[in-house]
Amino acid sequence: QGSNTKGIALLTLTQAKGSVIAPAMSAARDTKPQHERHKTAYDARESASTRNPHVARAAVSAAQMSKLSPEERIFAQWRAAFGSPVSDEAKAQFTIWALSKQYVLSDIRLWQEQHRQSAEADANVTQRNTIFLEFFFDGSPSEVMGHEAEFTEAFERMIEQQLQERRLVEFRQRLTARRRGGRGGRRSSDGEADGEGGGSADGEGGGGCSSDQDWKEYLKRPVPATELSMRSMREAGCMLRFLVCQTSLSISASELLGQIAFQEHFPIDGVQQEMPLSTKPLPRWVYGLAPCAGTLAALMILAWWQAMKQVAGGGPTGVEGLRLSP
Repeated sequence: QGSNTKGIALLTLTQAKGSVIAPAMSAARDTKPQHERHKTAYDARESASTRNPHVARAAVSAAQMSKLSPEERIFAQWRAAFGSPVSDEAKAQFTIWALSKQYVLSDIRLWQEQHRQSAEADANVTQRNTIFLEFFFDGSPSEVMGHEAEFTEAFERMIEQQLQERRLVEFRQRLTARRRGGRGGRRSSDGEADGEGGGSADGEGGGGCSSDQDWKEYLKRPVPATELSMRSMREAGCMLRFLVCQTSLSISASELLGQIAFQEHFPIDGVQQEMPLSTKPLPRWVYGLAPCAGTLAALMILAWWQAMKQVAGGGPTGVEGLRLSP
């Protein structure tokens, strides 16, 4: 009886220790940051290492764009680009380095809560010259908790830098085109002086004057304001976690961003951009999904074939067709 009493006391003491240790361990787990607990879910997810398997939607046609104002045209292009894969160049250029971590761009989408789908003319676009966009980065809002100002500053600096580089590229392209046109005009003028026949003074020379006038107008054109503002941050994704920056910026600045991120939807001066082919592999889940989809499709075809066979042969269908004969 004494040994039984000691055993019961020892068991009670063990249970008491367990009831104290278990909550302590649970509390220790709860004090662990949320992004650390979810780290295994998205740690291997790098948008820059794989190709987006989504297929781009049809771009807005030139005939449709010609009927719209510049603001409405850019808004329609962003709406058509919703869900399209971001270019590999944009993923590299829109990377944020902040808080000792690299935040890789995954997607840019129209902030739908701020732009009603049913509205034909969006007041934010047509009246306020503002568009709302969401930038998706690999990560989680808990990673920047307490350092939102530092992350916001790094984000805004990155956007301004990319817009400035885009304007420099456009300037160099226009300058190169003007120089080529100037050399062509000089050769044409020399040919007319030595040649036969008479080209009129308004012919080739008129084109050169027009080109010079366009160049002067371009130089006088003021740099459009970005008007970038970080409105809020949120978390997105289920198995994969994304840090979403909800922003607003000017229509003109959004067009430059679209020309980098969605080249198939944002032509430059009406000229369609060349689409570079992505050499990066598809995500691993695509290769696992393909045989499953093929198997399901084969089973559906087989089931329909059996049903049609029963109907064509005049045999029993439905439950009667499935019932075994005695």
